[in-house]
Amino acid sequence: MRKAAFLSLCLSLMLLVPMLNISLAQEKLNLTLDECVEMTLKNSEQILKAQQALSEADGALMAARSDEYLQLNFTSWYQQSKQDNDFTSKDYNGTLSAEQLLLRFGEIPKRVDAAQEQCRRADLDLQAAKIDAVSQIRRIFYDIILIQNEMEQRQELRNEIEKKLKRTEERVTQRLALELEQLAVEQEMAEQELSINELKRGLRVKKVELLQTIGADEEAEIEVSGELPDTEFVIADSIGAAMVNHVDLKDLRGQVERQERLVKEVIWELLPEFRASYRYKDTSLILKQEDRTWDTSLAYDKPIWEKEGAGTPKRDKWEFSLGLGFPIFDGFRVKGIMQMEQARLDRLKTELLQREKRIRLEVRQAYYQVADFKENMDIKNRVVTLREKTLTRMEAIMETPVISQKYPHLAGITFDDVIRAREQYTNAQKDYFAQRRNYMLARENLRQKMGMAE
Repeated sequence: MRKAAFLSLCLSLMLLVPMLNISLAQEKLNLTLDECVEMTLKNSEQILKAQQALSEADGALMAARSDEYLQLNFTSWYQQSKQDNDFTSKDYNGTLSAEQLLLRFGEIPKRVDAAQEQCRRADLDLQAAKIDAVSQIRRIFYDIILIQNEMEQRQELRNEIEKKLKRTEERVTQRLALELEQLAVEQEMAEQELSINELKRGLRVKKVELLQTIGADEEAEIEVSGELPDTEFVIADSIGAAMVNHVDLKDLRGQVERQERLVKEVIWELLPEFRASYRYKDTSLILKQEDRTWDTSLAYDKPIWEKEGAGTPKRDKWEFSLGLGFPIFDGFRVKGIMQMEQARLDRLKTELLQREKRIRLEVRQAYYQVADFKENMDIKNRVVTLREKTLTRMEAIMETPVISQKYPHLAGITFDDVIRAREQYTNAQKDYFAQRRNYMLARENLRQKMGMAE
């Protein structure tokens, strides 16, 4: 009985697993643009890499500034020795020490300055990665929407061609049209079906690219829903957004701000070198210098247990020390440093002005390109409509002899004219769909130059 139950359970599991796989395979992801952007910001490898670099830079900055906080240490040692005269000596020590920075003045320590600069650049790299990733996912998303729209329109055209083919077949049967006309319509149908199949293949590739970018399973089925944006850009707002959000400008402004601080810190080069300390029993107040940075710290050094062969020194007195160094003539070193730092500051400010001018020009060019593509897209849309109406009228004239009799001036329309009109209509369609894509890409290019991450 147990063996039969076990076999029955295994058989049930074998039947259940394929059913689970089928149900999972049939599950679809219905995504909007906002959902794709949100998933990209979470899963993009480019963004994750930039976040890891920023985390590393934050850790380096934390380590560089660790001396600003309380430092606690415990040290201990033990030594035992035996002499020839059987005299044995023992030395041991256990000391608890603490130190807290009270005041720091002068220039920012070089290690802290370097860590701050690394952290600032890592943060800008993260912002740039987000802008690039979001721009990429938006382009892919709108490509999918454009392909789906084009497929719908071409499917409608195919349905109309199918109706026209049936009418042509009836006319050929009634000997009102030549078989060549039927073959031309069949060719038109085949061209539309070929275009639809090409769009289907392109749509599959774009969907896989979308799944890779958002970090989803590449084998998942996906449905994309949304509309193409139709908001109008204002050139003044576009330039203003670029001046605020552009990563290159943020980087240069950060460099200028840092260099202004370095110019101010040159004044510390004029101070004499000095060190001082004051100790009373186990507590000390220490002023120490590193380059042109002075730290004032409160230190506590207390032996918990201590025994030394020479005797334990007692710390029941106070102690004070002071060291000063006055430069008499430094060979214009400070003047040279000031000139060097000021020249770097002026160069960065000039570079910032040049970069602002260049970005304003790039935004204007991108804005005018959007406007041009929008105008061209509308014109090509009108051309498609006119070509369609022309072809429809010409086919109606060819199919209805009464029209030729009523309007003799139209009797000159030939079969070649209709074929030519069909080709012009097909080419107008392709130009329009290509211009729509160029228009959307131009919009995203403008958004990227404006520094818009979402």
